[in-house]
Order: sequence, then structure tokens, then C-alpha cells
Amino acid sequence: MTAPAPVDGRDPTRVVTRRAIALLVDAILLTAIPAVTALFVGHADIRRGDCPNPIPAGRDCLAYRGQVMLVDKDTFFIFFALLVLLYLAVFVAVQGVTGTSPGKAALGIRVIRADGTTPGGLRSLVRMAAWVIDGFVLLVPVALWSAWFTPGHRRVGDWLAGTYVIRSRRRPPRPPRETLAPTSGPPSTNTEGG
Repeated sequence: MTAPAPVDGRDPTRVVTRRAIALLVDAILLTAIPAVTALFVGHADIRRGDCPNPIPAGRDCLAYRGQVMLVDKDTFFIFFALLVLLYLAVFVAVQGVTGTSPGKAALGIRVIRADGTTPGGLRSLVRMAAWVIDGFVLLVPVALWSAWFTPGHRRVGDWLAGTYVIRSRRRPPRPPRETLAPTSGPPSTNTEGG
């Protein structure tokens, strides 16, 4: 499998910083949506102080630095279920069809196969599942090291899925102009008088 060809002498896969920022944007966006939803659905009650003792029936209490939040017991399930669904929708379905996630689109990068087509659902699922390996960021930054130091700047998920992350063009390329051939045939020899 060959890496995408350089464009204007620049390596189109050299987008490690953009990839890291896009991942951060996606993580914030995809975590904020379930969190806000869970707060509304879970009837969150936020106040200062400590968790009440005893905690009211059917409620959970979260405390952090003098702030307390009481929520319905099902709120955590709603949060995690919605989080998983959003990640699958964005990183498998949307990215499989378009090659981008919201963060990637905002930073002008996209995921492609070696032939330049979008990755498709299965390859996107493989890329997402490979975060089990790539995601050891707290211990050993596997994804970051492999993206910096490998040909094609690929993380393990890209190697397994056969994909690359490249700079997107600001506009789609124009098809080459065709030169129009003459519409008339060979010069005619008019033998009739006229």
C-alpha cells in the first residue's frame, strides 16, 4: 500500500498536530452533548455543600470541591449509552461515508484509503476499535509516536484499517477542461455544383 502522493511538494499526511486538535474538539463535543442531555433528563440538582446523608431514594450524588450534584440513578446509564451511540455515529457511520468527523472537518483533514476514497464503515470501525491499542496515551503515547515517526504518519488504527489522514482540499478539484474536437467531419468535397 503506498502513501498518498505529495501535493505541491508537501506531504499531505503530515497533519499530526491537526489530528490531535481534531480529536480534542471531537471529544469535547461528543462528551458535552450526552452530559447536557443527562443533566436535563436526570433532573440534576446542583448546589454547594456535601452529599446529603442519607442520599434520597432513586438518586445518586456526585461531589467535587464543595459542589454537589444530585441526579436520578439512570442518568449515568443514559450518559454512557448516548456517548457510545454518538461515537459510533460520528466515528463509524459519518466518518465512514464522508471521511471526516466534526473536529476533522473544522481542521481541514479527512480519512482516506490509499486509493483516495472514503474509508467506509468497516474500516472506520477498525480505526475506532484500535484506540484500545492507540489509547494508551497516559502510559505510552502510542498513537502520537506512531503518527509522528512512521511513513504516512499513521497510528496503529490507520495501519490496521489501511487508511491515511490527509489535508483536505479547500474546494473539490475541478475536472480537467476537455478540448473540444471539431464537430464536423472531414472536409467535404462537394462534387455537385452549387
